[in-house]
Amino acid sequence: MAFPLSTAALISAFLIGILSAYLAYRKGRNLYLWFFLGFVFGIFGILAIFFAPSEKKKPLSTPIPVKPEPAIQGPKDKFWYYLDPVNEQHGPMSHDALTCALKDGKVTPSTFVWHEDLAEWKPLKEMLN
Repeated sequence: MAFPLSTAALISAFLIGILSAYLAYRKGRNLYLWFFLGFVFGIFGILAIFFAPSEKKKPLSTPIPVKPEPAIQGPKDKFWYYLDPVNEQHGPMSHDALTCALKDGKVTPSTFVWHEDLAEWKPLKEMLN
């Protein structure tokens, strides 16, 4: 014997399915599966969302190790100068400005630098840690 479903029963099953899909979405679960479970099992489908074990999310990829930026060792309160590839002198500049120039690629570890505490020009690589 078949049980006829009334329009009210279908509408309430549909609304419970939507509620269960919404709750599943809030918990990061499959909407369609939980809509179906809510539609078929009613209130038990909704309760199952709260008692089902949570899925652990896997990281998308392994984290890329961040290479620390080299720090220039030397006085921060002195003026710095550097020689460009055609041996033209640039400066005076602060320690921070020289660090920014290194980050921007204007100077390289092989660039010669000088400040008043140095007796002669030195390659920047000697002052990097």
